[in-house]
Amino acid sequence: MKEIITSSKFEDKQKLASVGSRILAFLIDFFIFWILTLILGMFFGEPLENEIGLSFNGLPVLGVILFAFLLWPISEGITGQTIGKRILSIKVINKEYRPIGIGPAFGRFFFGIFDLMSLIGIIIALINKKNQRIGDIVACTIVVNTKNPS
Repeated sequence: MKEIITSSKFEDKQKLASVGSRILAFLIDFFIFWILTLILGMFFGEPLENEIGLSFNGLPVLGVILFAFLLWPISEGITGQTIGKRILSIKVINKEYRPIGIGPAFGRFFFGIFDLMSLIGIIIALINKKNQRIGDIVACTIVVNTKNPS
């Protein structure tokens, strides 16, 4: 029979990821997303008139949206990690130390957009004892270090 790890037992077994490492993981993921978007824009985009930049629509835009879903909620739902989280050895799990699944991952993703736009997510994570942003609180998830658990 598998033991469900309670909050107090969890904190003994695993160290929570810092807010700084979570931000850095997001920046790595965003950089990867930005590079892919830039590459697609160079191949499929049209120069903007009187401005610096490119505009594109249709299938390339659909590709960018699908990549965003693959990079963030789908990869987190299946493995608990994005590329940035894997590089920094952190992982999203539920409170029972299990994979979060696709549903909660999409919840985290959509609330993450709000967290990012308002920057309230960083403030909440800094004052929350489990470093949870709004998306984590709503999805009942935590982010932990995967390297050298204690």
